[in-house]
Amino acid sequence: MNKSKAKREITLTIGIFFDGTGNNAPNTERALRSCGAGYHDLNFSGAESMLANCVRDHFGFSGSEAVSYNTYFTNIYWLSTLYQQGLTTEADEAQSAVYIEGIGTEIDQPDNLVGLGLGLAETGIIAKTDKAVSKIARHVQDMLHVFQNQQQDCVFVVTTVRFDLFGFSRGGAAARHFANRVHARDSEIIKAINQGMAHSTCVGTPVVKNRFIGLFDTVAAVGIPTHHLNRQVTDTRDVNLSLATRVAERVFQIAAAHECRFNFALNSVGPDWPELLLPGAHSDIGGGYLPVVTENVFLSRPETETVPFDRPDVQTRVYQKAFAQLSILTASPAMAALARANNISAETWYDDRMPLDRYGQMQKRSFAALTLRNRVVKNRWSTVALRVMRDAALEAGVRFNAIDPTLPETALPDELVSLSAKAVVMGKAVRQGQSSQAFSLQEMDMLATKYIHCSAHWNAIDTDADGRILGGAFPSELIGFISRPDEQWRRTVYHMDARRR
Repeated sequence: MNKSKAKREITLTIGIFFDGTGNNAPNTERALRSCGAGYHDLNFSGAESMLANCVRDHFGFSGSEAVSYNTYFTNIYWLSTLYQQGLTTEADEAQSAVYIEGIGTEIDQPDNLVGLGLGLAETGIIAKTDKAVSKIARHVQDMLHVFQNQQQDCVFVVTTVRFDLFGFSRGGAAARHFANRVHARDSEIIKAINQGMAHSTCVGTPVVKNRFIGLFDTVAAVGIPTHHLNRQVTDTRDVNLSLATRVAERVFQIAAAHECRFNFALNSVGPDWPELLLPGAHSDIGGGYLPVVTENVFLSRPETETVPFDRPDVQTRVYQKAFAQLSILTASPAMAALARANNISAETWYDDRMPLDRYGQMQKRSFAALTLRNRVVKNRWSTVALRVMRDAALEAGVRFNAIDPTLPETALPDELVSLSAKAVVMGKAVRQGQSSQAFSLQEMDMLATKYIHCSAHWNAIDTDADGRILGGAFPSELIGFISRPDEQWRRTVYHMDARRR
């Protein structure tokens, strides 16, 4: 029967979107729906605490269990919604999108501390690639059914099954690991494709390959117990981050120029593949910040010394040490614009609950640190990175719908329209191995004033009811200061050869 039917060759493309650590679009959507909050409801400086309180009351999650419920949608999510699904106009190709929630998270579950902190175990990097594999058969089957329903008088020959892979943060590590599984013809992936084809009348032994890999600021940060849980190591265990020249047709990464946290070393794709260094912190590139947040953070490590109660705090050793840190900030490429555009102060506070000294004199613990206070920051810059990545993917042949200019979550403010166009041109230039015009000092100052988040710091400032700073000093950097900066506020970068730069 089939012999009398014409044969038609087709290509199946599956886009897999690996979200970032602690990012989970269904959990975000569930939290916003339960809290009755849309984009405009979160567009004020108190939204962060409002959402956290609501999540605690509705779901019973707080702290590390609630990370994915208290964050916003990322560029991975937006790209997954823009990815064109179904047949091409020529009807010889089909695309289908798979969204994989971020490392450390599961849908409708509290977040997993081991996954969030170390990228390991059942919600870790490799586990998310396994989850992606588990989705392949159904998507292959669904695409084939679309073909068969569209033209029943043909025998469809599947010549190619290809993947478009996108990832942010540890999701970038998952995308890279998955790409290597595809390139190595992983038996589980081949089995899944065959299972999907088994439920159709289609035939063929398809070529399996990666078309495009789009990465937002890959940070593998695999914590290894033998390395004292240090996430800044080259050892990524079984996670394969390498991207050989034939692993995909095209690879492109956008890296965060203003990220410098110790625990967020960049896993670069250079020099083998093009990489654009774009202004912003980690989640300014990949997305996930709430529409508006207020930053109150320490920009030097809070330190303390015991002094006579009547000594002015500005005359202490710790104050002088804190004040001296300002020159280090202004010399850092990651912090210079933020330091220039915002008010950073050396502040003091004290704790008078101290015993008398041996002479019967009153004492106090005097604290000091650099602070950044009441800084209101918007999340709109991430929509620029979204446009840059979409442009790179379109250039590689990936089909995306246009970004709706009326949708507030992804629309560009007027003052970012020209900068977005400039960023897209910069991305094109990088992919062509050319140079392009950088952002001006004035443009950088505007971004640093309104849009670039200060992700590296020595913890958020805690205050009492009267606004006085409470504590802040901890004996351990490893445990006490998760968001601490790297040395000299300069990010560690690991290139494809795993060497530190």
